[in-house]
Amino acid sequence: MGIKTHTCLTVDCDACGKPMEDEEGNAFHFADLAQARAMVREFQWSALSCREFVCDRDDAAHQHYFDQLMPPEPVTQVHGQLDFDGNEEP
Repeated sequence: MGIKTHTCLTVDCDACGKPMEDEEGNAFHFADLAQARAMVREFQWSALSCREFVCDRDDAAHQHYFDQLMPPEPVTQVHGQLDFDGNEEP
């Protein structure tokens, strides 16, 4: 029996490093990125970009990862606008 080298892809969560595994703890191996992205959708992970993935854990670390991707909140600046105390802002 000969030894062969195979190149494959595995997927880890960018927020926590958790590998995408089956029920027995075996990492999934994919032939290409398209196959990996299809499995990511099936497992309800989030594909944030071409090669960034976040698992389905719901905690502050994962939420922080999503928050970093959001644009800053818009600031409305209207001349004569009142602040929360009823005073006119400059």
